[in-house]
Amino acid sequence: MEGLTPLGLILALAFLAESLTEYLFADLLVSIKVDTKYLKYVAALVGVALALAYGLDAIQEFFAVSPGLPHLGQVLTGLILGRGANYTHDFIVNT
Repeated sequence: MEGLTPLGLILALAFLAESLTEYLFADLLVSIKVDTKYLKYVAALVGVALALAYGLDAIQEFFAVSPGLPHLGQVLTGLILGRGANYTHDFIVNT
């Protein structure tokens, strides 16, 4: 079996980012009495960490454009993953 396509990997990592954020950090924020509105920032950090860990640069992959700064594409992809976590969750829950 071949690996996931870049789009499939992005969807899988967005789902993973959402899952990690909800399961690991949502209860933690509530227990230390931090407003859950900050979960979106936690999701962004989780997304960036996943993109860096997997070396995923969606901008390079889809548009064949390399940024001038090292790892900028991966950081931007991570932000997309973190933001996409909510969309992925909504898609899975509503289908």
